[in-house]
Amino acid sequence: MKLQPAILALLLLGACGSPDIPDRQRLDGVDWKLMEVNGLPWLHDVSLRLDGDRLTGIGPCNAYSGRRAGTAPAFGALELNATDMPCASPIRQRAEAEYLTMLPRATEIRRDHSRMVLRGPGLMMVFDRREARGDEVF
Repeated sequence: MKLQPAILALLLLGACGSPDIPDRQRLDGVDWKLMEVNGLPWLHDVSLRLDGDRLTGIGPCNAYSGRRAGTAPAFGALELNATDMPCASPIRQRAEAEYLTMLPRATEIRRDHSRMVLRGPGLMMVFDRREARGDEVF
């Protein structure tokens, strides 16, 4: 049986792809919302999304992005940049600065059931999966 070249190419591409990661283990392609820092509730809206070597999110005041380094369980947040929008409150501004200082300290990433956990020296950040809300940021 002789296969058409286009069909053969599709079969070969399918064989090279990696199997889908079960949702309960996936870290990438999920919007995460920060819930706790070092065992205490985090009271400000912060999201994080990982897509390969990129990371993006929304802080209490601004959107941010950066480069993700490492392969789980290793993690690194590098070259963080944020928009420069005015913040509605000094409390939110401090929370954003604190978060953007903490994120690069994380050196380990893992799933803990439905949560994502980032750890580093003296740091544990716990995120829950954030449900998509259309165009709303939070």
